[in-house]
Amino acid sequence: MLAFKNVLKIYAGGKKAVDNLDLHINAGEFIVFIGPSGCGKTTTMKMINGENIMEKNIVQLRREHS
Repeated sequence: MLAFKNVLKIYAGGKKAVDNLDLHINAGEFIVFIGPSGCGKTTTMKMINGENIMEKNIVQLRREHS
């Protein structure tokens, strides 16, 4: 289980990327983030994964998390 409550991410310089995120994901659940460019999807995934998945090889990423 993963839970975020009232989470925010502010980059250096004060730019707010994520504001007041509440998220609850049960074990085994599959989720998708959908939204316009710049709304915080990638930033949220970085906070969940602890790493920038956009810099990883997609095949290797799938193998690591299967």
